[in-house]
Amino acid sequence: MTGFDLFLTSTRDLPAAGRRDLAGLLRGADVSKGALDPRACCLFGADVGGTKVQSVLTDLEGTVLAEARDATPHVGGDAVLELISDHLAALCCGRTVGAAGVGLPGAIDPVTGVLARAPNLRGLEGRAMPALLSDRLGLPVAVENDVNLAALGESWLGHGAQGSRAAEAGLAFIALGTGIGMGLAFGDRLLRGVGGAAGEIACLPIGGDPYSPRARSLGTLESVVAGQVLVEDYRARGGAREGSLRDLSRAGVADPVLDATLNVLAERLALAVLSVGAVLDPALVVFGGGIGSRPEIVARVGEALARLGAPVPELRISLLGNRAGAIGAVRAARLALADALERP
Repeated sequence: MTGFDLFLTSTRDLPAAGRRDLAGLLRGADVSKGALDPRACCLFGADVGGTKVQSVLTDLEGTVLAEARDATPHVGGDAVLELISDHLAALCCGRTVGAAGVGLPGAIDPVTGVLARAPNLRGLEGRAMPALLSDRLGLPVAVENDVNLAALGESWLGHGAQGSRAAEAGLAFIALGTGIGMGLAFGDRLLRGVGGAAGEIACLPIGGDPYSPRARSLGTLESVVAGQVLVEDYRARGGAREGSLRDLSRAGVADPVLDATLNVLAERLALAVLSVGAVLDPALVVFGGGIGSRPEIVARVGEALARLGAPVPELRISLLGNRAGAIGAVRAARLALADALERP
């Protein structure tokens, strides 16, 4: 019997109205305001990124009880699924787990759940991921794009919970690290688009030739702002120091070449934010990821936007840090559990 079965067994005697009320509590922001004990069961969330898989086990309010992190396997998608399953087994430790959420680096069709645009998950493209993962984990599983879930997590327990207008006007989460992507959340509602590819700002024609082979492969914006590309840009400008962009910016050494490289990066990101604002006009733009979460990057983006003479949206650094995607996966899991309770 799975944790989900155990949880439903405890609610089996509830009338249909009681189950609907319980589902309503799960859809709300704070289950403690109702009659549901946050410790009634646990939720599992996994965030699959380009370099790491981060998983958390939480109570129903999103309080982290245990977590795991491992390098992302690059031998095929099945190895990623196996790692997610291993994380669940390692974290649950006999606890009742009601549902799971998983964020994947690709586009998830909002109707079929089929995965597309996921070159790092060989063998999984074209497959319906919710059913595949539910069979593997033995739980109801919500599957979303990884950056969409970061937006959902930030909307639930991050900046969106700080009294902003993000629930009505939207919160855009821009993740910049090995690549770049964006998710947009209106409270618990994600903007996905017809095929799940809304927010793929990597493809914005900014900073490079959109017809070049590299831009067509990575996306024009990603081809000029992704982590390794920035190090290459630094070297091409005459930079002599070794290390990743994070290492270089942390060193505290005066480096005019690095300064110029970061200014160009900020100008390109400012154009991306300007484009997002022109189309969507979100209440907040939240930055995350290994590069995007650096305060000096976000400050420079704000300065570049001011130089453009454009309205400057509210820019913030993620409050949830590297847990944003996993916490968003937990929120998606809680909503999946509510859906299951409402089924006959």
